[in-house]
Amino acid sequence: MFAMLGPISFRLPAYFEGLSTQRSWNYAQHDVIEGKPKLQYVGEELGEISIDLALHAAYCDPEAEMAKLRVAASMRQAMPLVYGSGHYAGLFVIRRIQSTARHMDGSGVLVALTARLALMEHDGGGGPPPDLREENDVARTSGAGGKTQRASPTPPPSGEASSVPSSRIVRR
Repeated sequence: MFAMLGPISFRLPAYFEGLSTQRSWNYAQHDVIEGKPKLQYVGEELGEISIDLALHAAYCDPEAEMAKLRVAASMRQAMPLVYGSGHYAGLFVIRRIQSTARHMDGSGVLVALTARLALMEHDGGGGPPPDLREENDVARTSGAGGKTQRASPTPPPSGEASSVPSSRIVRR
């Protein structure tokens, strides 16, 4: 398995043809009198991922696989994208599905098609689910991929003033 988007699995080498990612950063431009405009960093744009797929009747039902993608897109739900290595890429929505019929038989039955799945990052507000976050932290620090042992979670701060060092308190 190359990756999973929610319940949808992308297998190698059968389905996967390519992957491209895009990250962008946003700047506001402020005009100044008799000078060049000034830029101000505003924030990071949502990430985008494109997955190119090849579906052929020799290893799947292309029409059924496309139907799964269309149903997932029409649900308008953010789904976790997890690579086969166990790396959690984040929550994504299907933004666009583009497909091209490459081969049909004499009676018009689809034999082969290529598709491009455009995903957009969904800011779920809290990052990955706790189980996946812990596994990724361990994999990142140990250099391991795939199945890893879970690190013990860091306890959340109590929120009481006594738990914050006085040097960290800002008074106005």
